[in-house]
Amino acid sequence: MDSDLGRWWAEHKSILILIIPAIVLISYFLFPFLDGVILGTVFAYVGRPIRDKFRSRRRLGSLVAAICIVVPIFLILGMGMLEIANQIIGLAQNQEAVRGAIGVFLIRLSIPEAANVVIADSVRNVVSLVGPIAASIPVFNIGRAASLGLINFIITIPVCYFLLRDGEAFVESLVTLLPPKDMEVFKKYLARIDRILSGIFIGTIYTSIVGSLIAAAVFYSFGLPRPFALASFVFIAGMVPVLTAWMVIVPITLYRYVTVGLWEATTFFAVSSALIYLPSELLIRPYLVSTKSSLHPLLVLLSFLGGALVAGIGGFFLAPALMGVIVGIYQVRREEMLAAADHDE
Repeated sequence: MDSDLGRWWAEHKSILILIIPAIVLISYFLFPFLDGVILGTVFAYVGRPIRDKFRSRRRLGSLVAAICIVVPIFLILGMGMLEIANQIIGLAQNQEAVRGAIGVFLIRLSIPEAANVVIADSVRNVVSLVGPIAASIPVFNIGRAASLGLINFIITIPVCYFLLRDGEAFVESLVTLLPPKDMEVFKKYLARIDRILSGIFIGTIYTSIVGSLIAAAVFYSFGLPRPFALASFVFIAGMVPVLTAWMVIVPITLYRYVTVGLWEATTFFAVSSALIYLPSELLIRPYLVSTKSSLHPLLVLLSFLGGALVAGIGGFFLAPALMGVIVGIYQVRREEMLAAADHDE
């Protein structure tokens, strides 16, 4: 084993000395587009079942898969972010109207007068604090962030397409660089990791896409304000196990109970649960995740949340991928050790 590695290092040493610094330098220049590359890779995982339907027409299948995955996601998230941005700008420019609307809402809650005064004062303080902060955000920074986000969105599409079309061939070409005795072992690890990542991303993203698209239609039909913003929250909640769409449906139900009454709130909750929660959480997610991934839901939950807090959108998807790699390596290694122990006995 050591002699094989030594021979392989001797054969590829000069190439690696040139390639590794080049990879580091390229990674440095491409770092601003990391979100687009990560999202494109995730969407390529999600689009593989669609691409595989086309069999021999791989290029057409890759293009159709990329469009079917990327367009619905960015339609929901893009319009949702636009509505949220407009809401923040409105908060900054109309602080008095916001305070008045909150006061009317508190009156409808029939809260005791003493508590109402405390809550109203607290809300005024929060609005007074948040409003100037939102108004003081430099327009240049907003424009730069929006431009970079748009560029990353554009990058996502070709990354997704080319990985769907040539991803397997690229991985195979990398595997051929390994020592012959290590190829089969590496392929075993790679297959397990691939299965885990497929289960994580296919299950969660398909669930979120279906749930958010249905949610947008349901919220719009009920006349809720900012339906696409609310649907984007459903998409994000659906990405993370345990949170699910009810994290959005229940607060909206309480809002409708206060504003329009018990019957309307009950109707909204029943319709939303039947159309948004039940198909995605009880049918799509269990089938896809259980058949493809053996990763514990708690690990997925912590990975998604921790990655988002540390590295934003890119970290939201990268952290579960790294967790899947670690768990895949552990599972294969454990199976090898158990097989070796059984053989010795």
